[in-house]
Amino acid sequence: MTQGGEVMEFVNTKTVKKSVPIFIEGGNRAILFVHGFTGSPHDFEYMAKEANRAGFTVSVPRLPGHGTCGEDFLKTTSRDWLRRAFDAYYDLKATHDDVAIVGLSMGGVIALIMAAQLKPKKLVTLAAATHVFDKRIQLTPFISLFTKKMNRENDEKFDDPDLQYLKEEYWSYNWPKQSAQLYKLMKMSRKAVPEIVSETLVVAARKDDTVPMEAADFIYKNIRSEKRKMLVFERSSHVLSNDIEKEDVAKAVIEWLV
Repeated sequence: MTQGGEVMEFVNTKTVKKSVPIFIEGGNRAILFVHGFTGSPHDFEYMAKEANRAGFTVSVPRLPGHGTCGEDFLKTTSRDWLRRAFDAYYDLKATHDDVAIVGLSMGGVIALIMAAQLKPKKLVTLAAATHVFDKRIQLTPFISLFTKKMNRENDEKFDDPDLQYLKEEYWSYNWPKQSAQLYKLMKMSRKAVPEIVSETLVVAARKDDTVPMEAADFIYKNIRSEKRKMLVFERSSHVLSNDIEKEDVAKAVIEWLV
């Protein structure tokens, strides 16, 4: 495919079943869930179904390059990820009076950027990665000039073949080129935070080894929302929506949004 003389190449791949977007029609109030970096809609499967049971229409889009293959991932940018999230919000707003935004990790960062511009009534961030423990992310714009991906030790084994595939394609590598795109979003989100006036629930995990508690504190202290709350789950790690306390996390999120 060409555009203005530029060749646009796409990868011949497919979305794994676990990563197919989730959309379940419910009531007139909707929730947009935005997954994280190298994640996919499966990270919100439980919470989305519980929210729908509570009467909400739920949408969990798949961000470009996620849930397909590593080669496809490398074809995408932060602009693609943002555009997909904004489009999903616009589509929900076409048919629903009220749309809340819930974001996990990089999805939390995207949710912050969206909330600053779109002013939804309610916002929830789950381990939003405005800051991360690994300071090497600051070097990724430079490292990405030399390498796009690097092997990473990952001994996890999954019974689910889709999750095992995602591990082999995504979670067994570091991605300097894509991490540089994530870093761009992180910086954008930190600038966006003071513009947020939505009723905001900031959720953090005590055992998170990716995002420090500093991130939740930063969001909570710098948003302009009159109504705000911070919750810390003591036994959960980074992917709160799909971890040991997922039932309690989902309950807290839904109670905030009702």
